Amino acid sequence: MTSPDTSSKPAAQSSAAWIAALAVLLAIAHLGTIAAHRQSLQASLAASDISTTIEHLKARESLLMATANGAGLDRDVRADMLGEAMRLRAKGTAGEGLDALELRHAALRAQAQTAAARAGGLGLGEAGLGLAILLIAVGEMLGSVALRRLGLGLGLAGVLAGGAVLLGV
Repeated sequence: MTSPDTSSKPAAQSSAAWIAALAVLLAIAHLGTIAAHRQSLQASLAASDISTTIEHLKARESLLMATANGAGLDRDVRADMLGEAMRLRAKGTAGEGLDALELRHAALRAQAQTAAARAGGLGLGEAGLGLAILLIAVGEMLGSVALRRLGLGLGLAGVLAGGAVLLGV
């Protein structure tokens, strides 16, 4: 049985420095992941609220149009109902019409998807950094240069993955 090489203090100090640097990057990546998840959730909730408003306004519009086209209404009542249905499409109760709300809903959904994708990419970088720290530490304990190098390579890959996500690549 071979004993780990403990006589290499500079290598151990170098490994400790790499672990500390990767731990800081891991914390930063984690904060970015949390922020991206929060942004995705907020955009999804806002889109859901708008979706409820859209469905309410569409139901009201349909009811007004169906009632206005029914028999037994005089011309003025019918014109008022059709006019109100047209106003719902042009300008709803929240100050925006159905068409504008549908555009805003689509934009919020896209924003939520973009933030979720960013969170996924940062999570991948986060996982790479965590594994890198583990491999460097285990490599140091076992005296394995190969494991330390693998950990450094994985750490670099994690940093590159996180950086690519932040840069939008």
